[in-house]
Amino acid sequence: MKWVENRLHELADTGGEYREFNARIVATVDPTTMFGVRVPRLRALAREVVRSEDRDAFLAELPHRWYEEYLVHAFVLNDTHELDRTVDLLDALLPYVDNWCVCDALNPRAFHDVRELHGDPAGTLLPLAQGWMASPLTYTRRFGVSVLMRDLLGVGYDPSQLGLAVAADNGEYYVRMMIAWYLAEALVSHEADAMAAIASAATNPQVRRMAIQKGIESRRVDATTKEALRRMRRRT
Repeated sequence: MKWVENRLHELADTGGEYREFNARIVATVDPTTMFGVRVPRLRALAREVVRSEDRDAFLAELPHRWYEEYLVHAFVLNDTHELDRTVDLLDALLPYVDNWCVCDALNPRAFHDVRELHGDPAGTLLPLAQGWMASPLTYTRRFGVSVLMRDLLGVGYDPSQLGLAVAADNGEYYVRMMIAWYLAEALVSHEADAMAAIASAATNPQVRRMAIQKGIESRRVDATTKEALRRMRRRT
């Protein structure tokens, strides 16, 4: 959308340093598609889109030309209140997501709304997550695992969900990194289950090493658990 593109041009950092920084950390994106706009400015622009008459037209305008347009799209989508509409928007967007940053920016408010979830987070979100985790597309699969991590580690948690995440491993680095992140996050509230999943023979050794490292680096994992992770690392 032209006016969004114009606003991105206005909001970009001068000098190109931030664009170069983004190009290094989001290595799967063509740097020529980046303006170099910082995230707080992108969130502010997303609020402009939400308040405008062009909200629905912008969300329907796929594929986008610019990397930052996808981030604005994610932030606008996150603001959608209705669950069914949110899922439709996700299914339209996810096939075009080609990087971890846009994928991880997706955190829909509808997924946290008890009314939209009919009081049953697992019953509503788990089938959706399973569908996304079965996708052949790397970042759709990564997003499915992220739903387990962000939305089902509290109310709606079941130990079997850890196994579902492990089974989502398709050998892709960015999928494995999300699985490892999820297992490390699970250590905080479900230590015994998470330790068992990390140690499981079903868990790929690379995922295990990543999860152990993330757990050791986490400020939310206690010292006793970190020492157990170090012992596990020495054994593997």
